[in-house]
This record gives sequence, C-alpha cells and structure tokens, in this order.
Amino acid sequence: MKVFLDVGAHTGESLNAVRDPKYGFDRIYCFEPAHACWPALEAVADPRVGVCRFGLWNRTEERPLYDAGSIGASLFADKFRTERGDEPARFVRATDWFREHLADADEIFLKLNCEGAEADIVDDLLDSGELARVRSVMVDPDVRKIPSQAHRERELRERLRASGLTNYFMEDEVMVGATHRDRIQNWLRVAGAEEQGTRLRQVSFLVSEAVRGRREPLRAALPARLR
Repeated sequence: MKVFLDVGAHTGESLNAVRDPKYGFDRIYCFEPAHACWPALEAVADPRVGVCRFGLWNRTEERPLYDAGSIGASLFADKFRTERGDEPARFVRATDWFREHLADADEIFLKLNCEGAEADIVDDLLDSGELARVRSVMVDPDVRKIPSQAHRERELRERLRASGLTNYFMEDEVMVGATHRDRIQNWLRVAGAEEQGTRLRQVSFLVSEAVRGRREPLRAALPARLR
C-alpha cells in the first residue's frame, strides 16, 4: 500500500492537500493528540483516512499538551512566552506504531510537523531502523522555537546527515509555496509521489471538494489568470 502519515494533523490542513488523487494514497493516517481537532478530521468523508487520537513520540505515555487545539500546541511549556493551559494527551512510541501497522512492502510518506516532538521521533526511528523504511520524510524542526530544545536542531540535522539516509527533506528545502497546500504538494512532487494517469479522478475530486465548500483545491488547479 501507498501510505501517508500526517504527524501533527491539526484540523486537516495537510490532509486535504494529500487526498488529491494524483498521489494515489491507499491509506492516510492523521496523528493528532488535541481533542478539539478531532471533529474536523473525522468529518472528512474519505474511507482512506484514519484518525489516530494520539500523537507519535519516543515512548508511550500520557503527557500534558500545552495550548492544545492551537496550530502551535506542544509538549514543551517553554515554547510559549506566556503561560498556556494544558490538557492530558496520549502519545505512542513511533517505532511501536510502525511495526504494528505498516507492512514491509508499504510505500510510506511521513510528515513530521509536531512542535518539538519531531527530534525525539526521528531519534527513535533511527535507533530502531524504522526510518529507513520510509520513502520520503519531511521534517519541520520546530525544536528551534523552544528554548530548552533549540540546540537539538543542529543535532537533528547532523544525525540525519551521519545516518547515510537520503530519504529525508528538511522543511526549508521543500516547503515552498504561497499556501500550506502548495508547500505540502511541492514536497510530494519533489519526492516523486505524483502518479500518472490520474487526470479524470483528479477532476472528479476537485469538483466534489468544491461542492462541499472546499474550493482551494480547484482554485490551485486553475491557471493563475482564471483564479
């Protein structure tokens, strides 16, 4: 199967970019620990989508999630300059989830945009060898926003370089475009995720999304002079 893992799904910004038929994903998993975000994800009418009501991390346990529900929600309280409320949230070790739910033959695309947890997840997947199974991973090093974790951006980049893997991109390399949808789709294009022969399915998808009130995919597909 061709699988997309959306780690830090929020309310579906990436989900609605990768549902495009031109990628041919058979299964899309959305990992989101914030209760407030689940209704938006679960409202997406697509049988390929599975909403995981937890985040991935380097161990399985319940932890406080600060500013839960916001686009910047984090495990790390010092990400915020002012005090933010927290709620209990569930996290699952990434390696354990990979081994339980992904087959050896799966073609995996992994988005890590999880406000500081990405460094722990990458370390965990490198230690276990699971990261090598991924076709392409895009890492957004949000650790740079967190005083107690900022030093780990350099360590993260150095460890990935030393791993010898060539299946990863950092956010600043491929997340290019005017909108989040544009940026995610640019990464997937560079990573070779687009498939041939999907034009009719894509047109049907764009029209059905517009009927449901999501017109951004259709606008993005039109020539600039017609938007």
